[in-house]
Amino acid sequence: METYFDGKYGASGAYQEPIAQEVSAPAGVPVGEDVPMGLAGPEGMPLEGIPVEGMPMMGPAACPPGMMGPGMMGPGMMGPEGCPPGMMMGPGMMDPGMMGPGMMGPCPECGGPCPGCGGSHLDRFGRNPFGLFAGLGGCLAGLPSLLVPYGEGGIASQRWFDASIEGIGLTRTSSGGNFAVSSLGANSGNFVLTTDMVSPQSMQGGLAAQVNVQVGPGSNLEVAYFGLARDEGSAVARSASANLFSFISNFGTLPAGGFDDSDRSLIHTLDYRSELHNGEISLRRRWSEPAGYFQGSFLTGIRYLDLDEGSRFTAESLNNNTAQNNGPRFFDYNVATRNSLVGWQVGTDLWYNFLPGIKMGVEFKTGIYNNRSQQNTSIFANSLPAFGIPAINEYALDNRTAYITQLSPQLVYRLNYSVAFRTSYQVLWIDNVALASGNFNNTPPSLFLPGSNRLATINNSSDIVYQGFTAGVEFTW
Repeated sequence: METYFDGKYGASGAYQEPIAQEVSAPAGVPVGEDVPMGLAGPEGMPLEGIPVEGMPMMGPAACPPGMMGPGMMGPGMMGPEGCPPGMMMGPGMMDPGMMGPGMMGPCPECGGPCPGCGGSHLDRFGRNPFGLFAGLGGCLAGLPSLLVPYGEGGIASQRWFDASIEGIGLTRTSSGGNFAVSSLGANSGNFVLTTDMVSPQSMQGGLAAQVNVQVGPGSNLEVAYFGLARDEGSAVARSASANLFSFISNFGTLPAGGFDDSDRSLIHTLDYRSELHNGEISLRRRWSEPAGYFQGSFLTGIRYLDLDEGSRFTAESLNNNTAQNNGPRFFDYNVATRNSLVGWQVGTDLWYNFLPGIKMGVEFKTGIYNNRSQQNTSIFANSLPAFGIPAINEYALDNRTAYITQLSPQLVYRLNYSVAFRTSYQVLWIDNVALASGNFNNTPPSLFLPGSNRLATINNSSDIVYQGFTAGVEFTW
């Protein structure tokens, strides 16, 4: 039979407790009276009262509570009393500078080193990176793909998208001037039809689209378009006693009693239409402040805007008894204007990164343009064939300096890497344009009133304001 010696078992094979080996203390290290030689504990970890010889390695009372966390070993693997708090990592055992910001990776809450959030997991502006639903339980917090903004880029993600498409709804809140076209009774001042009754006042729907192409670091070329669908309005005035008078006779005063075609009418009608289209090609240069909470850009480029309008006034009455054409009396006055604005614009925007995936901003653009404005008028009446003229046509053209200014607060809510929801409030001001309502000419044609000096003119000094909302999506690839 062989006998083995391995430090734990004696010659008899019985178990023996391991005995700590004494070592001499390094020079300069004080040895306490109550601490055995060779067991100099770390600063802050008193060893007084702990037996040295025969000390069990993991006995029930040998490891005070807190030496190993509850999750580090299974139940029962350590004594019932556990380890005392702070024995493994007591105060002062690790210098605060030993683990610098970011050495353990970004904070899962604030997206940066924890010293930046002070343990509160909010950035210095008190923002939580998990979005509007952070801290909420239940169904809302359980649907991150639908409700929580996509914050992969962090709080300082750059403002960028490759393309966007939006639905827009704008209302014209300023329409130039008001022009009366019909009155009930001669020179009565009781105007029953005016251009304000039919000019665009309801919300006009339309479409907006934009494409961005990066052309350099922080620079991109953008091509943008928006347009409003045609807006139409109509109004009718009736008089059973044929007592409607028109603007062309100054409401029955020039000549007295009005004209045979346009006055003493049973029915007067007024129609209006308006349509707007806009295109832009701009170069945008982006910037960001060092912390990334605020970003912005400057742009410059070419803008083209087309405003097309028209208005039609008609009169109907009893059979004609003063001219060769003895049919029902009628008068048809149609005026159309077109504004083609081309010029140079500049602009800027400023964005605030409210949360990762949520940005709020405002954009401002203004420019100076040449407005090639045109006015066309056509007049049809039952008495004109008697003069051998089927219709009267007039045309006027003028080039004038015009201005466009646009302001738009915006919000972007990123749903995932590729798609973001965007919405904005738009205010668009256009100055020095020709409107149909401002280009009715109340001077009678000379065929109607001999000696009348009617000239084809254009009024392109009106200004209009559009306001409304947009909503759509941005795409990034």
